[in-house]
Amino acid sequence: VRRLSSRDQFVDRDVFGFTMDTSGQGLFAYFFMVALGDSVVDGKVLPERRYENDWDGPWIGRSAEFEGGWSVEMFLPWSMFNIPKGEGPRDIGFAVSRHVSILNQRYQWPGHSYSTPQFVSALNNFVVDGVQPKKQFSIIPYVSAIKDSARELTDLRIGVDMNWKPSTLFELTATLNPDFGAVEADDVVLNLTALETFFPEKRLFFLEGNEVFATTPRASSGSAHREISNEDYANTSRRAFVADFLPSPISLLNTRRIGGTANQVNPVADVVLNQGERDVPTDLLGAVKFTGSLENFRYGILAAAEDDVNWRGIDGLGKAVDVIADGREFTVVRLLYEKSKGDRIGIGYLGTLASGALYDAKVHGLDMHYGPASGNLSADIQLLTSDVAGLSGYGGILDVRYASSSSIQHKLELDYFDDSVDVNDLGFLRRNNYRGAQYVWSYARSESGKLMKGMRGTVVLRHQTNLTAGQVIDRGVYWRQKIELPGRNTIRSLLAYLPEHYQDLDSRGNGAYRTDSRAFWSLLWSTDASRMFSFSSGIGRFQEDLGGWSMRTSAGVTARFTDSLFLDFDVKYTQRKGWLVHQGQRNFGAYDGIDWQPSVDLNWFVAAGHQLRFSLQWAGVRMSEHGFYAIPETDGDLVAATRIRPDYDFTVSLLTTQIRYRWEIAPLTDLFIVYNRGNKLPFRHRDEFSDLFSDTFRDPIVDTLIAKFRYRFGN
Repeated sequence: VRRLSSRDQFVDRDVFGFTMDTSGQGLFAYFFMVALGDSVVDGKVLPERRYENDWDGPWIGRSAEFEGGWSVEMFLPWSMFNIPKGEGPRDIGFAVSRHVSILNQRYQWPGHSYSTPQFVSALNNFVVDGVQPKKQFSIIPYVSAIKDSARELTDLRIGVDMNWKPSTLFELTATLNPDFGAVEADDVVLNLTALETFFPEKRLFFLEGNEVFATTPRASSGSAHREISNEDYANTSRRAFVADFLPSPISLLNTRRIGGTANQVNPVADVVLNQGERDVPTDLLGAVKFTGSLENFRYGILAAAEDDVNWRGIDGLGKAVDVIADGREFTVVRLLYEKSKGDRIGIGYLGTLASGALYDAKVHGLDMHYGPASGNLSADIQLLTSDVAGLSGYGGILDVRYASSSSIQHKLELDYFDDSVDVNDLGFLRRNNYRGAQYVWSYARSESGKLMKGMRGTVVLRHQTNLTAGQVIDRGVYWRQKIELPGRNTIRSLLAYLPEHYQDLDSRGNGAYRTDSRAFWSLLWSTDASRMFSFSSGIGRFQEDLGGWSMRTSAGVTARFTDSLFLDFDVKYTQRKGWLVHQGQRNFGAYDGIDWQPSVDLNWFVAAGHQLRFSLQWAGVRMSEHGFYAIPETDGDLVAATRIRPDYDFTVSLLTTQIRYRWEIAPLTDLFIVYNRGNKLPFRHRDEFSDLFSDTFRDPIVDTLIAKFRYRFGN
């Protein structure tokens, strides 16, 4: 969301949108939206309809009411666009749209609905003379003061960001001694499995201009979620979604690894690290990014270097010691050929190198893309090979989409990754050692009846097998549906059936156990978001691996007191029965208990350019063990095991909270004051939820106060 605007400010307003393709080749487009009340949002659209809100341009949009309607004006400077070199008149693609909030109707020229396969390649055309973009240059120095009470550190940092674009052939973006302390806090995610959680990038340096590094639609978590759910993310109802069984991205470049937690530190004998040290992000010394285009070729080069790792701990004598290790270095190279006039053809290469004190990790990827001019068919291929510490592996994906009509689409996904492929030093692959197929049938239908205004959804069939043992590790049938009701209400539902299969990862390399056949259902209702108070509530039931039925309920409210002050409160309550959690080696415990996850998000736009935000998320879990099992030596059904301890009860308490004030003085010139506090308590035995919640505040592992000021010089 651009600058200080919020999506919640678009809920009950008329909105005007403008989309522009300055390349004239359908490679990507920019979109701009202005709502009544001058709230603005911008971003980019990759073919054909992959929206990315990570671009921030120095444009101005204003609206005005008058008798009988309202008007909007935009000032879009040519210098902010990526425009290919050329002489004489230019062909520019464009689309205009208007959303009438009170009627929940959208008008667009050209008239492509959200369900049609074409968008970027089917824009209107107009010819413009005299377009001569200025050479761009900006330098943004900053100073920040950081007080870390949890680690008893005080730091003053001075750094600089620079952007230089002498022509479309070349653009340089660099950052020296960057400080990313003022970005949004990550969501709290409770994950006790062996699978890694994907967290999206939120740092502007790595977000802006990243479209050249995207190799397939599945590299973006947003695109992957949109295809599986067929969501149009309409804002007529409160923003609440069914997020179960959504896929993780498959990406060769996950920039969250850069400056993330260190993974190349030799353990030091007799040293116990302080709580939370392994989760501390690594400081960056600097990063540089080169991007550009020439005719149908685009390229990108990214390099970054981390500072030394400095962990704190206690040695065998009880003395405080520092564990110091060299930081890592990262290099990314991208070259892409694309032709979008008529049939879309693309072929690209992306290579990454992560160098550390213990090993080097190299990944090479080749991606190919095809789509006819009609837009009803597309194919994307990603082939890759990795070499990590001398161990090589390979894999690939194939995605084929076919739109039989404007409301029906089909997609086939094929995956293959051997047991040695590893891209996770600089990319993201949730697991290897599998082959699989997935079919997605998407449908959408508009209605004008009294009982229903529209319906859209997907049916998904999935089947995966591991390569080393030939075991079925994932299979199921999933039906998602969204129904729009009169009065701007929405019902979302999910039905799933998962036949028995093997779970081969949660034992952390100690065998695979067979799960029972399972069922899952969920129902979520949300009300008109234009009201002062809008609500959502959900209920669902699902079977655990051994067949026990767990229940989940959720509730939330958005209070829009004024156009500049609104509050979101959500809570999820899960009652688990027979939840299997790994207990070391081949052992698992089956748990009954309660999982609470409340969250609060308060936004106050104090005045033009001033925002005050408070956010808090907490996950509290109390589980009692009611069964102890082990994986048999030959794999298969879990068998009863002997407890070593009297019981294996546990608790979890995760907290993240942030208070942030931002004053946007001008584009890319602002003042941040941010306070972050977070904690992850070790397992307790029988603490109450009130004690778990209060104790997360008493001795946090994250307790920082940051003041940062940056000022932009340049055109």
